[in-house]
Amino acid sequence: MELDPALYGEGIADIYDLVYPATPEVDHAVDFVQKRCRDNGTVLEFGIGTGRIALPLAERGVTVHGVDASQRMLDRLAEKITDQPVTASLGDFATVRCDGRFDVVLLAINTFFMLPTQELQIACLENARRHLAEDGKVIIDVYEPTRFHSLDRTDTTIQHLDRESILLCSLQVDRVNQMAAIGQILMRSGEMHKTPEISRYAWPAEMDLMARIAGLRLTERWEDWQEHRFDHRSTRHVSVYEAQG
Repeated sequence: MELDPALYGEGIADIYDLVYPATPEVDHAVDFVQKRCRDNGTVLEFGIGTGRIALPLAERGVTVHGVDASQRMLDRLAEKITDQPVTASLGDFATVRCDGRFDVVLLAINTFFMLPTQELQIACLENARRHLAEDGKVIIDVYEPTRFHSLDRTDTTIQHLDRESILLCSLQVDRVNQMAAIGQILMRSGEMHKTPEISRYAWPAEMDLMARIAGLRLTERWEDWQEHRFDHRSTRHVSVYEAQG
């Protein structure tokens, strides 16, 4: 398996906004993050992508700096920025250093799982903690992996994105190493676009332990951005951490 964190972004940048359009979920995410910032607060987003969350946050007066492993993603973001308080840089979430401290360090839409080893995930959490302002929060939005972990064969889904676009996704799981390999094929107007995605998933309890190793502690866990209760039926979670002590 290729474990280059930039691979996914480089492959999907041109169609990202089609696969992940602006939905009411984005508004809920922006509400959630803004509520955990000070007035006119600051956010550091690891995996800013094309600005799906960063740009709406900036429209509300939040200053956002984003980091992405993919230059193509950052190029798409640059095309959208006008006068919003959004800046971005190319970097590795585990090692990048950004100027200043932030009210929130955000990793949304499974970005945390794009780090391909447990060691890199811990390093990312340590790096997030370094960038926190006093009383700052690390917010992580990921899927709950139980359903994926139980797969013993390739799982295929078909999604109609619009009248002209169909997305086929195939999922294979390496349960020993907690790795998920997803192949996405977008068919649109007679053209085909293939995108690979490889990630290392973790259970909530493992994430909490990694956070403790990184000097963080869990303060909130919700099923979604609307703060519905997280329980054994939840398929996703939004977890909030702060610095220990």
